[in-house]
Amino acid sequence: MEKGESVISVALTAVLVLVVLGIQRRWTSSTFRDMASSAEDFVLKTTGLKSQIPDIPGYEKVRTYRLGHYRAALYRASPSPLVFASYRFVIYNRDAQSVFKINSVEASAQPWTQLYDFAGRHGLPKPRSRGRAIYTQDLTGDGIPDILLGQYSGGDHCCTTVTVIELDENSVKTLGRIDGLDGLPFEGLEIRRLDSQRGEELIAHRPYRTVCGVHADAADVLSVYAYQNGKFTDQTARFTDFLRRVLQENLSKWKRTKDRSLHLLQTVTTDYSRVGEAATGDQFFKDNLNLFAAQLKARDVDPQACIQDMANLVNTLSSGVSHD
Repeated sequence: MEKGESVISVALTAVLVLVVLGIQRRWTSSTFRDMASSAEDFVLKTTGLKSQIPDIPGYEKVRTYRLGHYRAALYRASPSPLVFASYRFVIYNRDAQSVFKINSVEASAQPWTQLYDFAGRHGLPKPRSRGRAIYTQDLTGDGIPDILLGQYSGGDHCCTTVTVIELDENSVKTLGRIDGLDGLPFEGLEIRRLDSQRGEELIAHRPYRTVCGVHADAADVLSVYAYQNGKFTDQTARFTDFLRRVLQENLSKWKRTKDRSLHLLQTVTTDYSRVGEAATGDQFFKDNLNLFAAQLKARDVDPQACIQDMANLVNTLSSGVSHD
């Protein structure tokens, strides 16, 4: 029996004892009401019943979370359809009042909405791990816990949105959203400390596909979201040093013949554009595309069309298009 359940059991036992004593000693009804009221207050204050997660008519609780001063739950419509169902994610304060709510349509059997587990692997609990999940972390450096809510749309190779939510003791606030991530939460998200004076940064990995190949060949384009002026926004241009390190790492991979792929070629090309060297990336792409001539031919892809589409992508990235 858990501690809360034990306290409730003791309190209820106390109430029963009061009833018996009241009968035996013939206490007045007013005396008994006062005693029962005190016992009820004891139960509420000791067990925190006011902070229990409420039920919602027409829904069943699928997951529940403890988030410091708050509680949260993911609900699914009940009875749920065979394939897709309506879901509702709600955060409650200590008085069981809803302070954040978002609706979605997800798979009935396995919901897609997730909270980032900072003790897990890539945001998800480690398989067969006995460790406790950690859902809150100070991402901004201001001492206030934050959570990351991931929601998948269910589309083919698309799309996940991550919402950054601040859990101040007296308020809940959305700090930003990162959309267009690939796959289930949180495959396209990386958390790294790039600026030690500004908390942690959120790095979005987005696949950009061209006519050159299939989804697996798409370039992995990075965007860096940093906290500034009360929000997480795309500030990739500020982190050129980090992007140069990524470029050098990918160029090192390219030197190993076994690691060369159309995916890596397109990624390196876009890496060059992210550090302001689009012309160098364009030449790198043209010089090495012939390595995949047989692959392009098998897919009936014109190499010139591939080169042109890659140039269009680089121009789009160089123009500073934001995903805010």
